[in-house]
Order: sequence, then C-alpha cells, then structure tokens
Amino acid sequence: MNFNYNGIKINLLDTPGHKDFAEDTYRTLTAVDSVILVIDCVKGVEEQTEKLMNVCRMRNTPVIIFINKLDREGRNPIEPRNKICHPCGIYGSG
Repeated sequence: MNFNYNGIKINLLDTPGHKDFAEDTYRTLTAVDSVILVIDCVKGVEEQTEKLMNVCRMRNTPVIIFINKLDREGRNPIEPRNKICHPCGIYGSG
C-alpha cells in the first residue's frame, strides 16, 4: 500500500509476525527507512518481537511501537508498556 503525503510517497510494507515468516521479514527490513512494530498487549513480547528489535537496533532502523488490543477487559494500559519496553531494551521517559 502506498500514498502521498506532502509530496512524499509513503510505502507501507506489511509482514507477518509469525516466526515461520521471519526470513521474509528480515529481507523486508533491508528496504525500509523505519518500522512500526505492532504488539498484541494480551500476548505481550514474543520471541520474534525481541529478535526483530535486535535486527532493527543493529541496522539503526528507527522503530515506532504500537500496542494493539488495549481495550481488552481487565488490562491495565501501563502493564503492557512495561512488559514490552524492558524486554526489548527500550527505555525512556513516559
């Protein structure tokens, strides 16, 4: 999918998060300028998430973390952030 924004063409490349498709995801990372990493707050950080973060870190690829499914009943919105940020080595304010 692509679109224009302020005269710049933006391409969105959607890759599966399942480990069976990891090689496809890593190949795609060679063609991108940044990554939006979508994490299911119910499942939290999975092994593949940590591996992807490590690859992005090695390539100096900027990453935006998007936590999905925060509307699940009984979930504290801060809990997923802590479970995601610390295992992935993301520290900062907020």
